[in-house]
Amino acid sequence: MDNTSRQSFGKRASRVVRGISFQLIALLSVALLPVGAISISQSLNLAREARAASELLLRSLTGEAATVELRLIETGFNAALRLEPEVVGAMTTPATCSSILAEFINNQLLFTFAGFTDLSGDMRCVSRGPALNLRGGASFDRILEIQTPTVDRMEADGREGDWALVTMQPLRENGDVVGFLSIVLPQLGLEPLTDRSGIPRPNEVALYNETGEILISVAGLDAASAHLPDADTVQALLAGPDQVINGTSITGVGVTFAKVTLLPDIATAIGIWPLENPITHSRRIILDAVLFPLLMWIASLSVAFLAARRLVINPIYTLRSSIRRFALGDRSFPTALPSGAPLELQDVIGTFNKLEMIIGRNEAALAAIADDKLLLLREVHHRIKNNLQMISSIINIQRRKSDDDGVRLVLRSLQDRVLSIAAIDQSLYLNGDVWDVRADDLIRSIIDRLISVNLETGHQVDVTTDYDAVLLHADQIGPLSLLANEAATNALKYVGKPTVGRAFVRITLKWDGDRVRFTAVNSMGPNWKERSILNKGTRLGTPLITAFSSQLEGVFQSGPVEADQTFVLTIAFLPSRLANEQSAAPA
Repeated sequence: MDNTSRQSFGKRASRVVRGISFQLIALLSVALLPVGAISISQSLNLAREARAASELLLRSLTGEAATVELRLIETGFNAALRLEPEVVGAMTTPATCSSILAEFINNQLLFTFAGFTDLSGDMRCVSRGPALNLRGGASFDRILEIQTPTVDRMEADGREGDWALVTMQPLRENGDVVGFLSIVLPQLGLEPLTDRSGIPRPNEVALYNETGEILISVAGLDAASAHLPDADTVQALLAGPDQVINGTSITGVGVTFAKVTLLPDIATAIGIWPLENPITHSRRIILDAVLFPLLMWIASLSVAFLAARRLVINPIYTLRSSIRRFALGDRSFPTALPSGAPLELQDVIGTFNKLEMIIGRNEAALAAIADDKLLLLREVHHRIKNNLQMISSIINIQRRKSDDDGVRLVLRSLQDRVLSIAAIDQSLYLNGDVWDVRADDLIRSIIDRLISVNLETGHQVDVTTDYDAVLLHADQIGPLSLLANEAATNALKYVGKPTVGRAFVRITLKWDGDRVRFTAVNSMGPNWKERSILNKGTRLGTPLITAFSSQLEGVFQSGPVEADQTFVLTIAFLPSRLANEQSAAPA
């Protein structure tokens, strides 16, 4: 963007900022800001409470689905703690230890197997069946390292696809871990959630241990695999607090995850919910909490803007157009505001219409007076012109009666000057404007008259003229026309045939930049000096030309150009200010 465009944009922006609409909107925005802030704050608080309640609901439902399995796992750990004294006391006697575990399993219908494993990984005693060696197993290595209770998944009785849960509880003697008691739990399965009004069913609810291994799900491990999160998402959920977040399942479907810690560092439930859930609705509430006040604020500003346009700005534009029309001289009709404009502005328009009527009436009266004075002034110029023509006629009669050639020459020169002055008044009389005159038309008439008088029929002089359209004030037209009369008279008087070619006279009135230049050029013969001495004339032309050029305040030059055998007279001057306001030099 160039400097001109930036300045133009800055001006438009400044006009907009200083306008009524912008200032009204700015003030109304400031006035509505506290109300809007309070409304948004309260709405956001309600929305946050609704979101917290929605998260709590999803986590509660997720935990509810794992309630039975959670109680079973807790029962397994509690049973291991009750057996701890007896098993630790009999761990050196495998037969006694095994009978204790067998009796325990027989008396507990919930459990299917119990076994004690020492720190080396050898299972010393079992409730039934052969003793196993757990050394090198991932579950045993993990509990050996962390020495805290764990829960894992295992195949039930070695049957492929039939899974059971096993809890491992560290047993201590004198504060030191001496082994681990494993109890196999039956897999009762997670409870499917019942339908509740307005609450969608989850896609899946799954139980994980602290390593991120899935233990059990509502639909079964095979059916649940398409809905479960990937391993990275599971680890992120297990590492974080209980929360509800959006994500994608393994298959890339957008879902909502609700994480609930059942047993810290042991078991966690993760609910996989569709995106259309109470959390989604709570987020819409948050959006509405901000959007609704914003829309109300925009609606208020729009109403204020439209009201300002209709009640204030449009009537002001109408008044401005009327003032502009009045300033351009249009008085044809009064201003009318649109219906519904405020009474105050109607009063202003009514006052303007009255002012327009009064000014129009006064202008009409002044115009009539001006026309009368113009008519009187034109009549004065007409009478002056007639009187000067009468004087010219008297001089002409006197010239014809005189027998002295010198007297006739003087009277003829005087007559030409009187007629030039009369031509000025005739131009002012015939022209509609009595202050400014077309100089080219006036000088053309003067030169044409001088040519017809001073050159006889069949003369051998080429006369050429060239005039630009020049408008001059009456104060300058007089000296210029008289100077042109004297210059043309001298050019016709002293024209001579040059050595080569025909005799010629050239008269021009041209624009020269912001100046007007008048030029009179005549050819001279080889004996121009002798003819100049013999043809003395009245010797009045040169002083008059000098005086007229001084009145024009121009640059005057005159003299012979021997190389061209010509005599050149030129004057360049600036048109007066009044004439400049009405005409200008052509480009």
